[in-house]
Amino acid sequence: MNVDDDEGPSVTVTAPKHDVEKPMSTFERWVDQVKVRLGFKAGESDQGLRVLRSNDPAYNQEQNFPDNFISTTKYKAYSFLVVNLCEQFSRLANAYFLLILILQLIPWIAALDWWITLLPLLFVLSVTGFKDAYDDIQRWRSDKSINNRTTSVLINNQWTETKWKDVTVGSLVRIKSNESIPADVLLISSSSPNGLAYIETAELDGETNLKVRQSLAETESLMDDTRALSTFFGRVECELPNNRLDKFIGLLAMESLHDNEGDLAQYSLDNDKILLRGMVLKNTSWVVGLVVFTGHQTKLMMNSGKPSLKRTNVDQLLNKIVYYILGLLLALCTVCGVGSFIWETIRGESFSQLFAPWIKPFDNAIVIAVMRIPSYIIVLNTLVPISLYVSVEMIRLGQSMFINWDLLMYHNETDTPAKARSTALNEELGQIKYVFSDKTGTLTQNVMVFLKGSINSIQYGANTGSDTELDRGTPQEVDFSWNKYADPKFTYNDPTLMAAVEDRDPEVDKFFKVLSLCHTVMSSEETGTLTYQAQSPDEEALLTAARNFGYVFLTRTQKSVSIDLLGSREDYEMLALLDFDNVRKRMSIILRCPDGKIRLFCKGADTTVIPLLNEENPAKLECTLDHMNLYAREGLRTLIIAYKEINLYDYMEWEKIFEKAQLSLEDRDAQINAAYELIERDLDLIGSTAIEDKLQDGVPETIANLARASIKIWVLTGDKQETAINIGYSCKLIKPRMEVLILEGDESDEVKFEINELQYRIEDCKRAAKKEGVDAEFALVVTGTTLRFALEEKDNMKYKFLELALQCAAVICCRVTPLQKALVVRLVKNYKPVKGDDDNITLAIGDGANDVSMIREAHIGVGISGKEGMQAVLASDFCFAQFRFLERLLLVHGHWSYIRMCKFLRYFFFKNFAFTLVQLFYAPFCGFTAQTIFDPLYITLYNVVFTSMPVMLVGIMDQELSVENAPPEVYEVGQLNQMFNKQAFALSGFHGFVVAAGCLFIPYQMFAQSINIDGLDQQSMYFIGTAIAGIVTIVVNFQVALETTLWTIYNHILTWGSIISWFLLFLVICSPFAFHISPDQFSYFDGIYRVVQTRIWWLTMCLTLVICLFPFIGYRLYVILTQPTLLQEVVYNIEKEKVSKLTTLTKTLKQPLREIADHLPLHLHQNHKGGHALYATKRQQSRKDLHGRISSAQASTRGYAFASGEGYGRRMITGGEAMVQIKRQDTRHIASQIVDVDGEDIQLPMPTHVRPRSGSMRSSTKRAQASRVVNVD
Repeated sequence: MNVDDDEGPSVTVTAPKHDVEKPMSTFERWVDQVKVRLGFKAGESDQGLRVLRSNDPAYNQEQNFPDNFISTTKYKAYSFLVVNLCEQFSRLANAYFLLILILQLIPWIAALDWWITLLPLLFVLSVTGFKDAYDDIQRWRSDKSINNRTTSVLINNQWTETKWKDVTVGSLVRIKSNESIPADVLLISSSSPNGLAYIETAELDGETNLKVRQSLAETESLMDDTRALSTFFGRVECELPNNRLDKFIGLLAMESLHDNEGDLAQYSLDNDKILLRGMVLKNTSWVVGLVVFTGHQTKLMMNSGKPSLKRTNVDQLLNKIVYYILGLLLALCTVCGVGSFIWETIRGESFSQLFAPWIKPFDNAIVIAVMRIPSYIIVLNTLVPISLYVSVEMIRLGQSMFINWDLLMYHNETDTPAKARSTALNEELGQIKYVFSDKTGTLTQNVMVFLKGSINSIQYGANTGSDTELDRGTPQEVDFSWNKYADPKFTYNDPTLMAAVEDRDPEVDKFFKVLSLCHTVMSSEETGTLTYQAQSPDEEALLTAARNFGYVFLTRTQKSVSIDLLGSREDYEMLALLDFDNVRKRMSIILRCPDGKIRLFCKGADTTVIPLLNEENPAKLECTLDHMNLYAREGLRTLIIAYKEINLYDYMEWEKIFEKAQLSLEDRDAQINAAYELIERDLDLIGSTAIEDKLQDGVPETIANLARASIKIWVLTGDKQETAINIGYSCKLIKPRMEVLILEGDESDEVKFEINELQYRIEDCKRAAKKEGVDAEFALVVTGTTLRFALEEKDNMKYKFLELALQCAAVICCRVTPLQKALVVRLVKNYKPVKGDDDNITLAIGDGANDVSMIREAHIGVGISGKEGMQAVLASDFCFAQFRFLERLLLVHGHWSYIRMCKFLRYFFFKNFAFTLVQLFYAPFCGFTAQTIFDPLYITLYNVVFTSMPVMLVGIMDQELSVENAPPEVYEVGQLNQMFNKQAFALSGFHGFVVAAGCLFIPYQMFAQSINIDGLDQQSMYFIGTAIAGIVTIVVNFQVALETTLWTIYNHILTWGSIISWFLLFLVICSPFAFHISPDQFSYFDGIYRVVQTRIWWLTMCLTLVICLFPFIGYRLYVILTQPTLLQEVVYNIEKEKVSKLTTLTKTLKQPLREIADHLPLHLHQNHKGGHALYATKRQQSRKDLHGRISSAQASTRGYAFASGEGYGRRMITGGEAMVQIKRQDTRHIASQIVDVDGEDIQLPMPTHVRPRSGSMRSSTKRAQASRVVNVD
């Protein structure tokens, strides 16, 4: 067929045809040959693999591959209402209130109108529904925008702009610079030399640094030539769609680009050949790719699933409490049913015949009693708070916003603020017992600098302190000005290494060749400056060192590596790259050197490289290990450097094995690793490197404060033992007085024996320390090999190990893998020595991809946005830039969030019990008929208007102690879960029970014999109900005032405004206007008017307030004096210190006045009542000044919840300072003048008609003295 080519003349291209009735085409024949080579029989199904063909849409369509259309919406427009309601009613609280609503629709048992339950239920459902709808509409709009993006697709031999949603598997697409990749594609060719493509992966892993992908050398020549691409027929067999972003296994089989028909070629495909959807092409004009996965089968979409839900201890306890309340509700309703049966049996029949005759068929006491049970479920339904979960989420959102807004957790250098990525875990930040931390990039800066090295048993680097080093004299900085490629930021203080380079020392030459050749760094040259793009800070540090010493890495292709060696260019043919991974912990490269010899260069961790060394020079190995131990004790990171020469025959035999492993589609990784080990053996040791990675700022202080807060810190690192121990000392994790225990067995029985021995050692140390009157502290160091056996289930080994570790203040695990990190966290997290104990709340913090597993495993995961990418941040619940911010996150935000949430929950249950149980106590007065005492509108508005807002503000902004006054030790309040537990809930319920009884029985007795101003009694249900409603509202709002310790203008408005709102709304509800509109709904006509006009109600309100609140105040005082928590002790001591300062201040101000008065004439001493007029006036002025300063200090704390000063709410409520009314005497008859007494100006009385302005009454000396402000806080 004729096809127009946009880049050349019209040509004729014949596409292969696939017709079952015609002979097999060349394409189909070589496909079967490929299957035979891969181990498949002809005609065998391709189960377990994806098979696709380029330029063959008919075949690809038969495979039923999904299109590229994506949809992330949760609902469909036609099913939103049904699906959303079903989802909401799957929650226990909503289902419960739906049941209550159904019961209210049954006339025989409906004690309240159905709309009383419907209105709050509709409010909750509507708010949640609108939020879900809004979120889904936003997702739909985003999906629509993405699906309608366009890209160039090769159709009919020309590039055609096509919407993303129409891209299909097997299509060839061309992506231009700065465009996003529309699907998962196999890189075919690129505008850059050697098929390189630079991509940004921020949408996938959050990393903004560029990464490199490279096409096969066999396809890069296709470029974007439509003629050549249209004749490109290839078959891809690859893994099925999965969510592994870092892995791809596939095989490309294609016809030769030459004319030899049937000439087949197979090429291994890995992750470096794949461009994933969501990546953005950078610094590359264009790339051409073959679409492999589309739509929801792309790796980006398969990683878009919801993360596992983490629930806090408070959430779990709340769920249990809701079940307890339901059980209590059923029990109370059953009691009311029994009471109804008794009442109906004894008095009901005679009473009913006179006032309310029975209605058939309910003329039986048992039937009536049974019917009363669901009626009382309706009346008492507010025991289960419908607004609880909504309120909790709003409080958590507010607390999370404070974390996001905290400028003290903002890192200015990287412009990185702290961020709460989850809003459901705030209060659990205040309960952390164990912190699991990575070392590199978390405790350290992850800014690597090559500092020292050991080459051929000789140490290089300043202050090495070894007997084998050269006599270098005073260290001086090496001059690299001769090197045009030198990095000016790099400095080195040992010229002897530069001298060895200049002398072309063969071992030094090998050392730097390994550093400059064995890596995966890509280079680029812009404006004459050579820059490196490294995925590992270690590689960049080593490569920079080699560069400055004259071994400059220039460029690399798929088949070669080029370096500048002291001014001359050398090209090396790259035969194989044996890449690094977390298991191998080493990498190697096999090169054909300029001299024609084949050499393998290797660098890696000592634990994996040393077993691969030959045994020709044990003294050299021993000396190198001694040097590495010295480096480790200095906290330096070390690597072993080695190489070997390979003869051509051995390499060719190994190459066959390696190629076979690369072409394998099953267990490819295992086969490749086995091939690596075949060639990586009998290596010659060159030496070792030592890289410095400094601690981050504030790490020692942070760890010390976390330790004071009884938080145990475990460091899980891949570094060697000596390095980890040294870092432990540097960051004060291990203190000098600690006993360091080392667990390093290599066999299961040996580990078991060591654990038992260390247990005995701990007991001996504790006994010895007890005799000396000190506490024994321990630090445990465990190696990765030992940890593998210590975590075994055999003989309860892991629990014995855990019991040992839990006795230590610090634990360091060395040489651990990412999986071992997660297993250690899980072990501590799930450990409960006694069934029913609280969980050990854990926090894991890290900065790299190898920390993701432990971050997800811990109760709370914290990611540090460092130099190892953003994988840890994307997997975390909270993130920031520096480890030191962890202290503020836990000891400030976490502690406050826990205290605030506990206060909110205690008060929330109290106010609901206090309100609801009034109805229970009223039951005997109404014959257990389920009659309610309150106006139905009051029942509806109680939780929404009259009592909700003040406690919400307490949950968001309240503050027990300022940051400056709160020692880390008070954090234990959350660890011990002292503020809200089952006992605290029971006390809140009992408190509500007592208040409910007081709010009903006190008014009942007060109004029993009372009459109104018209001479009528006041025992009507409407009057009593309104009176009690007002009292309940006032009592519960005064209770939240007692709970508030940080008073701001908002607290005053919401607390006292809630009380005022009751009066205002009831004035409307009880008005004649409302009654005329709906007499049935506004039946409490004139109630509020008669209540407020009755003076006895005001007396009753005050009496009830005192009787209900004073027991609570007395109980709190008793607890503080007899069984205080540490937090209460600190608050008490601070208040006591303030009183002492206030007393001292008063004495200080009084003393100078007495001295002045002693110098006055006698007639001036006496005032008109015989007292000291001058002294009295001074005393009053001093008290006024002091009171003004206190008021100013109080006012300064208003506003932001994280203000440095304490709130004045505690002084106002418990200290009484703000409620003290300063009596001010009338001093209008006193005037003053300035006289000189013994050389000092004194203020004396003078006639009022010549009295000067107050501003001129003091001399400059006295004015300065009076203006001094004494800080009473």
